[in-house]
Amino acid sequence: MQQHATSQPRPLFTASISSLIQLERDSEIPLYRQICQRLREAILSGELTEGARLPTERALASELGVNRTTVMNAYNQLASEGLVEGHVGRGTLVRRNNFSYDGENFDNVASWLFGLPAGERELLGPDAHLLSELAAMGERRDIISLAAGTPARDLLPAEMLSTIFAEGLLNARQSALGYCPVEGILSLRRGVAARMRKRGVAIDAQHILILSGSTQGIGLAGRLVLSPGDEVVLEDDPYGEMYFEGKEPQPLMAMDRNGQVLYLSTYSKTLAPGLRVAWMAAPEAMIERLSLHKQIFDLNTNAIGQWAVSEVLQRGLLDDHLTKLRRRYQHKRDLMLQAISTHWPRDVRVSHPQGGFHIWCRLLGDMRARSLLREAAHEQVAFVIGEPFHVDGGGQQQFRLSFAYPEEEHIEEGVRRVGNAMRRLMARRFPHEEPRRLGVEHVPMV
Repeated sequence: MQQHATSQPRPLFTASISSLIQLERDSEIPLYRQICQRLREAILSGELTEGARLPTERALASELGVNRTTVMNAYNQLASEGLVEGHVGRGTLVRRNNFSYDGENFDNVASWLFGLPAGERELLGPDAHLLSELAAMGERRDIISLAAGTPARDLLPAEMLSTIFAEGLLNARQSALGYCPVEGILSLRRGVAARMRKRGVAIDAQHILILSGSTQGIGLAGRLVLSPGDEVVLEDDPYGEMYFEGKEPQPLMAMDRNGQVLYLSTYSKTLAPGLRVAWMAAPEAMIERLSLHKQIFDLNTNAIGQWAVSEVLQRGLLDDHLTKLRRRYQHKRDLMLQAISTHWPRDVRVSHPQGGFHIWCRLLGDMRARSLLREAAHEQVAFVIGEPFHVDGGGQQQFRLSFAYPEEEHIEEGVRRVGNAMRRLMARRFPHEEPRRLGVEHVPMV
């Protein structure tokens, strides 16, 4: 078995596409499957080398004389097979792999080395790489990211944590640097429960399970508590204390009198995601059960992060920090809404959030957010499409902008770039007609 050296992404595949793909229009095989089959053969044979950049959907559709949706379906199928992958700002690339598909030893190689087994990509969904790509995008300075749902860099409480570590770490060696109970450090569980009681939730420390992130709580509940067909009330409340106007919103759990709500929240938005501290609130019996399962996968949640958050709570530092966050994020929200009003078509629907990090938008007619994202890539700006936030297959026309993470001077420029992409897309889709008006729509599940 031979291994290929890692190569840099190659330039656009420029050979005549008709020499690679010849469609049989009278065949019973759908055109998108024919395109997929020809490209698959070219990739596996090495004719399309690893890292080669494929034509855009529009360019390939024009070359072949087919609808753009046909090409999009072919590319999506190849992506589900792990043969190509899309990257914001780079297009669709033939996926790299370290193994030759030729040679005598092919049948002796473990199948898992070649990627996800059949059916697993479908289980994970087409947006499985979304979170990792968003995290990586934050490191790129050539792209304005309106996608990442993370706190602003200048609002991460480095000074606060520096003081806490300088004053308290030497006297807290074991609790901060050693192992801790699976349920979490008791002082932190007490502090979390006390804050929740102020919000109207009647709980104590024994109702709290500390997690390494809200996602861990969702995974525990989904894998270990639910069976197919079960219905569950799972409240994920990362922004409950990040309100801008009026009174603090009360958690759904505060209205639960029968122990039916599982509550999740995190300090990733209000303090720092690097601390990796979140929690679940639930009936005591449920906490005991989940703790037993949690220790199989994660014996201890980050002890030093727990100790740091516990110190923040015990020293009474969180409320002043939250006041600062609310003021700054409200200002950034207003900057983004003003930029949208200035640079976007008026008929685009835009939410006016009363808190949190994000603004939700809805495109005109049947315009797809995926198409806008591809167009926006030419402007070096990124956002999140709505489909991953819907459980019913909806969200094709919706997308999300984050006003929390980008620097203030980038907010208007990023919105302007999205507006440029939007107008180009509209000009192509509606050159001589008005866009179709919106009907009933579903709200994203966030």
